[in-house]
Amino acid sequence: MSYQIEEELKLQRYVPEEQWPTLAEMADGFGEHKYPATPALAGKVVNLQFDNGWVIEHNFVDATTLTWTILEGEGTGLTSTDTYEAVEVRAGIFFIEFLKPAYQESATLIWKLETGDVLAAVSSFYDREGEKRTRTDFAKAVVQGMPGGAPIQQSSSLVGKRVLYRYSSDDWYEHVYFGPETLAWHCVNGAEKGLADVEKCAYYDIAEDLYVLFWSETVMPVESVIAVDLKQMRSIGRFFCWDPKPAKLVHLMFGSKATPLNVTRYPASFDE
Repeated sequence: MSYQIEEELKLQRYVPEEQWPTLAEMADGFGEHKYPATPALAGKVVNLQFDNGWVIEHNFVDATTLTWTILEGEGTGLTSTDTYEAVEVRAGIFFIEFLKPAYQESATLIWKLETGDVLAAVSSFYDREGEKRTRTDFAKAVVQGMPGGAPIQQSSSLVGKRVLYRYSSDDWYEHVYFGPETLAWHCVNGAEKGLADVEKCAYYDIAEDLYVLFWSETVMPVESVIAVDLKQMRSIGRFFCWDPKPAKLVHLMFGSKATPLNVTRYPASFDE
């Protein structure tokens, strides 16, 4: 697609919230640059030992079916069989996503196979003065029987970077990472063209130039968890949202091609 970004940006105007598209309209076509799913986890059964003392069994029955069971901790005995999708973002590093319809939750696991270190992100709904909103809880775990020792830690690694993500041939967004918990996004082209906002976020280091990026949106009830690979210039992730206009849950996996635009450098001193 040929697109003169600089010239188009000069024509963009502020879009008030009441004119924003629905989340389903926004995300239409976001699967164009998805990583392919992998069946590599089929047949594996692992127990995740979480920092808070929980132990949860994950039985990857086949390439798309997962049964999870809480063995220890709050909710011991709870179990469900759900559909999952696994993507190998790099050799031995998996991004696993599954929706738990019975609980209206989305669970994401980032799993380093070699060490057994896992970062889990669970998104859910809550009520805020009669309005349905979203939130995400993070927890670290190690696969029982594995050494661990390389946890996926929260960091400031993306601070100062500006990156353009092309989710499809039409849907392009840029991110500016101001601080370890603050980012701005702007739709350069697509259904949300001209829309922008500043959100709460978090970054986690997986490996060199490979990060978990999370953000929670202020205007719309949206939770996003993605793996950003600035070595392969790609990302894979998911949305968990409540779309207030049709009043329904929206959950999908998506991918992008990433292009770093610049890194902000501040002067060490100023000549007064």
